[in-house]
Amino acid sequence: MQKLLIALLAFPFLASAAEPGPWVDLFNGKNLDGWTQRGGVATYEVIDGAIVGTTVPKTPNSFLCTEKEFGNFILEVEYKVDPTLNCGIQFRSLSTPDYKDGRVHGYQAEIDPSDRGWSAGIYDEGRNGWLDDHTDNPAARYAFKQNDWNHYRIEAIGNRLVTFINGVRAADLTDETTAKGFIALQVHGIGNREEKLQVLYRNIRIQDLGDETDYKTPDAEPYTLDGPLVKEDAEFRTLAEGFTFTEGPAVGPDGKIYFNDIPNERTHVFDPESGETTIYREPSGRANGLFFTPAGALIACEGGARRLTRTDYAGEVTVLAEEFEGKKLNSPNDVVPDGIGGFYFTDPRYGNGDDREIDVEAVYYVDRKGELTQVAADLTKPNGLIICPEGKTLYIADPGAEKVWAYDIEGPGKIANKREFAPVGSDGMTVDKLGNIYVTWVDVIAFSPEGKEVLRLTPPERPANCLLVGKTLYVTARTGFYAIDLEVEGVQ
Repeated sequence: MQKLLIALLAFPFLASAAEPGPWVDLFNGKNLDGWTQRGGVATYEVIDGAIVGTTVPKTPNSFLCTEKEFGNFILEVEYKVDPTLNCGIQFRSLSTPDYKDGRVHGYQAEIDPSDRGWSAGIYDEGRNGWLDDHTDNPAARYAFKQNDWNHYRIEAIGNRLVTFINGVRAADLTDETTAKGFIALQVHGIGNREEKLQVLYRNIRIQDLGDETDYKTPDAEPYTLDGPLVKEDAEFRTLAEGFTFTEGPAVGPDGKIYFNDIPNERTHVFDPESGETTIYREPSGRANGLFFTPAGALIACEGGARRLTRTDYAGEVTVLAEEFEGKKLNSPNDVVPDGIGGFYFTDPRYGNGDDREIDVEAVYYVDRKGELTQVAADLTKPNGLIICPEGKTLYIADPGAEKVWAYDIEGPGKIANKREFAPVGSDGMTVDKLGNIYVTWVDVIAFSPEGKEVLRLTPPERPANCLLVGKTLYVTARTGFYAIDLEVEGVQ
């Protein structure tokens, strides 16, 4: 099941239409006049109106820097990057002989095409590391477009630094370290790799606001809802039917909804625009829970194949987990990302257990390096799971005990302080922008962050899973695939 998280203050936010100054192009589209290279020896050239940076093995990070320095400004840049290459756009950056032999250092708007999706987070290159990785802001993490052009807006005014990616507010912080410096386009070092990876930059322009300005980036407003979660006359509608047992709804980068018919080993895709449902993958490994990462990769709990897999944008399948301590997993059921490139997933066992190798039905965590750890082994039959909006609490449904448990997340793959959140079990779960957790039990039931029931919906069949996209709640329920319109928005 798709699990996207969102901070209460993180949502799509467009910059003010009232611009404080005139735009000036930093790149003329023809040559590199006004720029100078520092750091490594990656190559920079102009092709078809874009600056193309190409990696070179065995060289450190390379930077194409403006010859002019800027203090208060608004910068806009478009870029397109190889899916395996992280880079960044430096601003208020410096290179001085007295600091690490001239190493480029300063603020960087990260370009991160990986599953963690930290693009437009602010990293302090060569100095203090991450300042704002927006792990609690999936609206920004999922705004990145893989294998396509992305747009950044960077507002550096006084001590406040704000970034936007494709119109979505990303990082927002105050920092006094550097008040003025150059702009630079990074090509990241790749060690000994021989591939020629590229990043393209174009439409680079700036509003130089000088030493003083009255312009202030508007603050983000918290998401609120004045009224009920659903209208009294709202009804479920049937989107597709004729299945055996539907599960695992997830929204893809194309806006379509993917879900599984487990016994028939098919992954289907529903197009909200056309209303059509087609087969996406067959066989599916009897896949259950699904979700797409910010990189556009599909993570699938292949319960029949007893493994957790990742399918990238090009269709290449990688096994993330299939054994623990040399023993085959039971049957991965549901999965949730933690915002830093790792995944929690449940591993119960339903049906025949003749080939079972692991005695407990547990919850696991696989980090971005592929290391697998067991994080909870005291549950009866763990199933759905989700992380709360602020990213600090993990909820695990235990239908065997008819409970939903809550745990504090203390670090990557580290959970503690188990406590009861809701007195019902659940299969899959979803979350809205207010932090309400939706469980699928006899009905679809929403619980407030405090564990109070705030909504109950009865679909045409007993629900197995749900997903809130925009204001549409999608529900998989045995033989059918259904939807109902709410008044509250989902986190994407």
